[in-house]
Amino acid sequence: MHSKLKEAIRLFNRREYFDSHQVLEEVWQEANTADKTFYEALIRLATGLHMRFNRGGSQGAINLLTQALMRLEDFRPTSHGIDVARLYRDIDTHVADLKADEKPKVGFFERWKVPRIYTAD
Repeated sequence: MHSKLKEAIRLFNRREYFDSHQVLEEVWQEANTADKTFYEALIRLATGLHMRFNRGGSQGAINLLTQALMRLEDFRPTSHGIDVARLYRDIDTHVADLKADEKPKVGFFERWKVPRIYTAD
C-alpha cells in the first residue's frame, strides 16, 4: 500500500476528513490512469464527510457519498489493500440513514458512528 494512502486512511479514521482529502489529492496526482477512479472515490468520501460535519451540508454530503459509491462499485471486494466491500456497505448504510433523517444531527456521537476504512486481510 502506498505510504501516502496509509496516511490518508489514518487521517480519515481519526475523522480528519479535510486533511485526509489533501493527502488523497497528492496520491491521485501521482496515480496512473487506471487507479485515478479509485482515489477519486476516496476523495469524494472524505470531502462529503468533511462537508457534513464541518459545513452542515447534508444534501451535498449525500451527493458526494453517493458519487463515491458509484465509483467504488467495480473495486469490490478489495483494492489497494482496502476492504472495499465493507467500506461500500458501511457508506451505503450511512447514506440511507442520512436520507431517512429529515434533519441529520452532526454532534459528537454522530461523528463517531461514521464508517471507517479497513484494510484487507
